[in-house]
Amino acid sequence: MKLTKADRILIVILMLISLSSLFFLLGHTTQANRADVYVKEEKVLSIDLNQDGQYSVEGTNGKVNIEVKDHAVRVTQENSPHHLCSKQGFVSDSNVPIVCLPNETVIQIEGDTKEDTVIQ
Repeated sequence: MKLTKADRILIVILMLISLSSLFFLLGHTTQANRADVYVKEEKVLSIDLNQDGQYSVEGTNGKVNIEVKDHAVRVTQENSPHHLCSKQGFVSDSNVPIVCLPNETVIQIEGDTKEDTVIQ
C-alpha cells in the first residue's frame, strides 16, 4: 500500500493535533490549596498549603510529623521499619498521595474544586 501526498499531510496534521492536546492536558495544572490527613480512614487534619508550617498527628505507631513549604507537603519523621514516607519527600501533585501504611496515615492533596474534571 502506497501513501499519497494527501495521506501524508493528513497523518502529520493528526499527529500535530494529538501532540498539542497532550501538551495542553499535561501543562494544565491547578494550584493545590490544602492537604487532608487521614488516620485509619478518618480525616484528622486539614492543612492550608498556602502557609508554611509544621504539623503533627498521632498515627498507629506514634507521631507523624508533617511539613508544609512552598505549596508542597512532606512527612519529616514517622515510626516505621523503612521510613518510606519520609523518603518520599515533598509532594504538590493531587494525584500523588503520601501513604504511611505502618501508621495507617494518608496525606491527600486537594486542588481547587471549581476546576476538577467531571466525567459523564
